[in-house]
Amino acid sequence: MPEYFLILLFLAVFSITLHLKYKLQLFRSKRHRYVFFTITFVVGMIWDSLAITRGHWSFGADYLLGIKGGILPLEEYFFFIIFPYALLVLYKLTDKKLAHL
Repeated sequence: MPEYFLILLFLAVFSITLHLKYKLQLFRSKRHRYVFFTITFVVGMIWDSLAITRGHWSFGADYLLGIKGGILPLEEYFFFIIFPYALLVLYKLTDKKLAHL
């Protein structure tokens, strides 16, 4: 069962829902959006690739879809996009709510 993918899907849907419901402005421009996602994606990919090749961690095949791009599973590429997005949504939402106190 692809639990990792399902967790990422839930996190993405939840984050998008919060983003739209509270009308959060995450980026000042499209350029900022591209820079943010490019940096998080590239740094995450390098970090995970080094950790896997050095044997620091691995991924259990029972919890994945089974599709790989290089040495990383497909879900990990989604993680590099979804998790930073979710954290940014959480940060902006918290900032917006605390500003009203």
